[in-house]
Amino acid sequence: MSLFNRLYTSFATLSTGLFLLAGGFFGMARPAWSQDHLLFCNNPEKIRISGVYADTLLKAGEKYTVFYHYKNVTGVSGNFVVALHGAVAKPLRFTARQGFANPQNDPPLAGRQAMARFLSSVDKSFVGKQGAGRFTHRVGDRNVVSGVLSVQCDQPTRLRLYFRHDKWTVPGARVIAVATPRREVEIALSTASDRKSFRIGQPEAGMNRRLDGTYGMLYAFKIAAPQGRRVRVSFSPRGGKGGLVGSVNGDLRQSNIVPAAQWRVFFEQSMGKRGLNLTTAPFGGVFYPVELVFQLI
Repeated sequence: MSLFNRLYTSFATLSTGLFLLAGGFFGMARPAWSQDHLLFCNNPEKIRISGVYADTLLKAGEKYTVFYHYKNVTGVSGNFVVALHGAVAKPLRFTARQGFANPQNDPPLAGRQAMARFLSSVDKSFVGKQGAGRFTHRVGDRNVVSGVLSVQCDQPTRLRLYFRHDKWTVPGARVIAVATPRREVEIALSTASDRKSFRIGQPEAGMNRRLDGTYGMLYAFKIAAPQGRRVRVSFSPRGGKGGLVGSVNGDLRQSNIVPAAQWRVFFEQSMGKRGLNLTTAPFGGVFYPVELVFQLI
């Protein structure tokens, strides 16, 4: 079976010479995990010319989550490539957790699909025999390329995202790095305090001023409530149309895209012995913050 077919999607391929070591399966969300850095790649937002849209160095042994979301407005189709190139003359060994959307012309749906696939994926191990590896999307004109990828390399590695070729860097291209991109939040509900709220996606003090949302950051909610009581989690986009993708005790859930300031129920569930855990992350193509309300019903 080809490398192309061994991946869980038909829209991202691996370059020749990159060997997949470990398989995985799809359809079940995974819990949040630790990560060292979040790399936000969305400047500029539109692909207007061919070239490099992100270029940065990854430290050996550290885990990076790479978020990207671009719309192709060049008028032509082409390959969008996520490229890794090791700094030493030996095979590049790395693990990757992939969330790649099908190229499509609906930005919110592309972003939601990428995040859902990322939360449903597992870490896989690869070897780039020539010291490099890459993931390739075929992107049509007016299509959106959206992805969330975690990667950890065994050596210093150059990461580049480019459209059609990597001969030059396009004007305005930049990567915004966010340290410790995971937030653990405890939500305690009781008869005396039966409603709590929390906003996700809102940049925090000290973050880069060019960051208009914490896209790709993991929020892990641990919900405590009296056993047997039913808990409802609702959400409302506060900055424009939005939605929610998340793992509820390991089960993947996705909302529709809803207009700004409207409320929707994301899920209801009775509190059992396992407790209640929600992991979610802001995705591309929509607006933040999104307000979550946790309540006993």
